[in-house]
Amino acid sequence: MVNSIESFRGPGPGIRIHPTERLLLVVMGVHLCLLPWLLGTMHGPSQALSLGLSVAGIALALLRRRIQQEGDEYWLSTWPKLVRFPIFWVGLAVVVYCVIQAINPSWRYQQNGKVWWLVPIREIRWLPTGIDAPFAEFNAWRQVIIYADAWLLVCSIWVGVTRRRSLRILLGVLMGNAALLWVLLDYQRLTGNERIPWPLTDWTRQALTASFIYSNHAGAFFALVAFTAVALATWHFDHGARLLLKSTPAGVFALATLFLVAAVIFTFSRGATLTVGLALAIFAVWFVLRLRLRPTPDRRSLAGMAVVLVVFLVFILNAVRYLDFSHVNERFDRMATQQLNDANLRSRMLAHEAAAGMLGDHWLRGVGAGGFRYLFPGYVRRYPEIYKNGGLFWEHAHCDWLEIPIELGLWGDLLLLGGAGWWAWFFSRHGALWHPAAMPLLFGCLQTVVHAAFDFPFQCPAILGTWCAMVTMAGKWVEIDGG
Repeated sequence: MVNSIESFRGPGPGIRIHPTERLLLVVMGVHLCLLPWLLGTMHGPSQALSLGLSVAGIALALLRRRIQQEGDEYWLSTWPKLVRFPIFWVGLAVVVYCVIQAINPSWRYQQNGKVWWLVPIREIRWLPTGIDAPFAEFNAWRQVIIYADAWLLVCSIWVGVTRRRSLRILLGVLMGNAALLWVLLDYQRLTGNERIPWPLTDWTRQALTASFIYSNHAGAFFALVAFTAVALATWHFDHGARLLLKSTPAGVFALATLFLVAAVIFTFSRGATLTVGLALAIFAVWFVLRLRLRPTPDRRSLAGMAVVLVVFLVFILNAVRYLDFSHVNERFDRMATQQLNDANLRSRMLAHEAAAGMLGDHWLRGVGAGGFRYLFPGYVRRYPEIYKNGGLFWEHAHCDWLEIPIELGLWGDLLLLGGAGWWAWFFSRHGALWHPAAMPLLFGCLQTVVHAAFDFPFQCPAILGTWCAMVTMAGKWVEIDGG
């Protein structure tokens, strides 16, 4: 009797999505939608809720499924696929590593009124170490929740999703949710009200960009999710060309891409705007090359894409004519003319220097997951311009390429690199280079990695979870296609 998940794919669209998988899609769809709306899932209660949804998702993904197909009936078990999934073990190792850091602290947080300091304590020196800090402020246990949440979400997609249609549904949910966030952002820009009518605004006193407490996180999120629309447009275009369909929804998804890119611009995040522009340019080159490599491109599909490009051009011309781009222009003019004299850019460069010095001291064992903010003041005080006598508190290094190695140390870094290496091998082995859905998703994920070189998008759980889900969906798609 067949009990392997690989057998439950089917040659075409005739097989319906299993009821358990449909329920799993509901849970994962709600989960992915809530991540940005819960203020980027930057607070403890929202992180706990997100982890609960991930636990529910993996529980559903591992349920045995009764399959009836072509008169045959059998039970499908998904747990063998989970234990054969290398990322499951890599993620488990990262979570356990961070737990060890949490229970083996070398510093303890002390506070008296508004003043806080760290007290050195005895720890086991040959084990990974961390900082004993309050959960409410942020500590290793909060980071464990964030990492475990993303890990379980990845595993749920990998073993629980068996149909291309399920992947398209999840991508559509991500895209639609981002469109609603864009409506909220538009409302904020038109009314000047940066406090959305949402009870969770009580968690922060900061102005919001869409539902994010940091404008660059909003920009990075829109830039990432824009490539869900790109992937759906490219896949439908390719699908229609292969089946000689008279029309496809590719143009609609292409227009959705334009609107989401517009959302990136109106977050006023210069970094996200630059990286999404670069990623779209690379995608355009890839798309043209892919068309040239196609043996017989369908001329009706090409004509349809030409119509979409004309609509793009008309929309852009009208947007430039009627919309207020003054603030956007001001931000980019300042970056182009002031360059290194820009105070924001100068402060980040100094922070990067301080973080590099911190990495030099803690590259082996790390300072502990979530512990960067507590030890960094000792390094940033060497730069009075951005320290301001302790008046400016840096929670992050504005460079994930530095902050993550600082917190996890060498062995934690090797675990993450091992996971990245496996994904690279997997996509190479399955010939994902010209895949119409996987490659656009990977372009979107890679532009977030580039953004992380000068900001901290991966410190936002909404971005981290969405990024991990998109990478996994890209991998799942090429696996289902049998590449």
